[in-house]
Amino acid sequence: MEPSRNPVIIGAGPAGLTAALDLVRRGVTPRLYEATGAVGGLASTRTQGDWRVDPGGHRFFTRSEEILQLWDSLLPPDQWLTVRRDSAMLVDGHYVRYPLVGRDLLTQLGIGRGLYGLSSLLRSRARGGLRGADHSASFREWGVREFGRYWYNLFFDGYVRKTWLADPGNLTSDWADQRIKPIGWHVRSDPPSAAQDSFRYPRLGPGQLWDAAAVALSDAGVIPALNSQVTRARSDGRSWILDLQNGESASADAVFSSMPLRLLVETLEPHPPAHIRAVAAALKHRALITVAVALPKRYDIPYHWVYTPGERFHSGRIQNYGRWSAELAPPDWKGTYLGLEYFTLPDEELWLADDERLAAIVEQDLRALGLSPEVEHIMCVRSRYAYPISDPARDKSVALIRDWLRTHHPTLHPIGRNGMHRYDNQDHAMLSALHSVARYFGEDVDPWQVNTDRGFHEYGLLKR
Repeated sequence: MEPSRNPVIIGAGPAGLTAALDLVRRGVTPRLYEATGAVGGLASTRTQGDWRVDPGGHRFFTRSEEILQLWDSLLPPDQWLTVRRDSAMLVDGHYVRYPLVGRDLLTQLGIGRGLYGLSSLLRSRARGGLRGADHSASFREWGVREFGRYWYNLFFDGYVRKTWLADPGNLTSDWADQRIKPIGWHVRSDPPSAAQDSFRYPRLGPGQLWDAAAVALSDAGVIPALNSQVTRARSDGRSWILDLQNGESASADAVFSSMPLRLLVETLEPHPPAHIRAVAAALKHRALITVAVALPKRYDIPYHWVYTPGERFHSGRIQNYGRWSAELAPPDWKGTYLGLEYFTLPDEELWLADDERLAAIVEQDLRALGLSPEVEHIMCVRSRYAYPISDPARDKSVALIRDWLRTHHPTLHPIGRNGMHRYDNQDHAMLSALHSVARYFGEDVDPWQVNTDRGFHEYGLLKR
C-alpha cells in the first residue's frame, strides 16, 4: 500500500466504482461516498421481491479491451447474456424497425408516403450535400440533412422534444452522429451488420455488475459509504476536507468526483468566482421516471425497446424486459413485463407526481398501445440527474469550468457522465475514471479526451 496517498471518491456509480477498483489495483485504499442507498447510479438494478427494474435500459458494449477485461473480471461468463438489438419506433400504429431501414420506410407506411419521404430526403441532400457535415448545427438541422424533413418530423422531432424537453433547434447535434445511425439501404431483409448489433447484458440487470464491483472492493477493505452525501468540499491548496450531510468529515489528498458538475461547483470552498458559479448553475439535466408494469396477459412485442414519438403517448420509450433478460421477472412468469420511461425536468409537475398519478398515466399509455391496462405489479423508479442536456452553451461552459478547476484545483478530478456533464455511455464513464486515476499517478493522459470521436459508436467488443 501507499500510505502517503489518501484519495476520496464522490459517487459509487460506474465511474466512481471503477476509480476505486483501479486505485486498489495500484495499491491505494480510497474512501468512497455515495449519496443514495445503492451503488451503480443510474445503472443500478432496483428490486421488489423477484421483480427487477433496469431504469433507462443499459446495453453493455465497448471498443475498449481494457473495459471488457474489467467486466469479465467482475462477472463470470455464465452471468452474461448476449442480446441482439431489436428496436422499433411506433408511428401511426406501425412498428418501424430502428435503426431505420430504407426498405421499411418505402413500404411499411404505404408506398405513397414512402416515395414522399424519399423525395424529401433527396431534396435535403441536394441542398446540403455540397456543404458537408456542420458540427455546429442544431439537432433539427442535422436531422433534416440526414433524414429529410418528412422522415425527420415523423420519427425524430417529437421524440427529441419529448425526451430532451426542448426545441430541437435549441439542442446541439454533437451526440447525434454517435448515437443515431444513418438509414440502411441494403436490399436483404436483415442488414449485413445485424450480427454486430448485439450487446452484453447481466442476467439480473446492470446493477448485478456494480454490486459485484462493490463486493470486490469490500474484499479489498473498501466499503462504499451509502447515504453519505457530500455537502461541502474545502481546499487549502494542498489537501481537502469533505463535509458530509450526516455531520461527518473526511480529509483527502485528492478527490475524484462523479457528482453532478453543477453541484460540485456549489460545494467548493473557497467559492469559485462568480462567472464560474454562474455557468455551472446554468448546466441542466433531464430526470427519468421508469414505471415497471407486469401485465398478466402475454403480448407478442418482438422488440426490447419501442420508441414512441407520437403525441398519443406520454412515455418516450418502452422497454420489453422479457427481451432483455427473463430473470428480471419472477421464475416462470408468463405475462408481459414492460418498463415505460418518462422524461421530465427535476421539480416539474411530472417529477412531483405521486405513484397513483403515475399509474393513471401508465394506464393511458397502455391503452394507446392497444394493451389491457390490467396490471399485476407496478414499481416506480425516479432518477433525478439521469442525462446532462446538450444545449448550445454546454461545451463552452463545461470547458470553462474544466480549465478553472485544472488551474486552481489540480487534485480535483471530475469523472463520469454527471461529473463531466457529458452524455457518456458506461464504458466512457469508466474510461474517464481510469484516465483520471492514471493522471493522479503522474501519467500524461487527458480524461476529457474520452468519447470525443463523432462517429457512430453503438457497436463494440462482445468477447475476446
